[in-house]
Amino acid sequence: MKWGLVVALALTGCAVPIVNGAEESDANRVVVALEESGIAASKEADPVAEGRYRVLVARDDASGAAQVLRQEGLPPPETKGVLDALGQGGLVPSRSAEHAKLVAGTAGDLERSLRAIDGVVSARVHLAVPAKAAFEAEQKDSATASVLLRHRGSATPIQASDVQSLVAGAVPGLAPDKVRVVLTAAPPVGRPVDRELSRLGPITVTRGSLTPLRLAVAAVALINLLLIGVLLALWAKVRRANATLDEVRAAAEKPR
Repeated sequence: MKWGLVVALALTGCAVPIVNGAEESDANRVVVALEESGIAASKEADPVAEGRYRVLVARDDASGAAQVLRQEGLPPPETKGVLDALGQGGLVPSRSAEHAKLVAGTAGDLERSLRAIDGVVSARVHLAVPAKAAFEAEQKDSATASVLLRHRGSATPIQASDVQSLVAGAVPGLAPDKVRVVLTAAPPVGRPVDRELSRLGPITVTRGSLTPLRLAVAAVALINLLLIGVLLALWAKVRRANATLDEVRAAAEKPR
């Protein structure tokens, strides 16, 4: 955790959680996205969710942070993998129910894999896999899939053919040419001038928060000067008192 960001949050207003109950990797991505947009953020363990994390921003930055996270698709939605989906079966699961959970879990695993690619903002995978195509040797129906990827920048981080191969390789009976891939570029996140990061000594804050920070530092420096002045005055007073006491003692000790 960066101490500069912690101090900035403390000085620019009360910190509020913008993300709760996130995995550590997702919380890290949220912090990076907010910092790149000029919003100071810090990560800490979520007090109400063991093993999870939350992200804090200054109260004044909450609305801007929410807009950035919405544009960046963060934090990613909770997607259950195959193990998670199959682990929630009923006492007597039916074959169709187990198949539906297997398909949903496979889609969730694929979404996680695609989101892990650098430059991918969000990923959605829709699988249409008939039960016979998945579990029987004779296939009367063909499986299909559609994938929607949002990415940063104009250049795609992954080719559509690679996405087709990845999805087809995870689903039995699914041919790569049956996978429809849609790649869209996410709009760039703008950074207002007052959200530009500036440095004040070892502390990094947004430009809009630089003036309050300077005032706070000046107030602290002024308080320190006042305290130093009070201490010097007390020290001088004690010295004068000691000098007066020495004079009185010396006068009392003189022979009459």
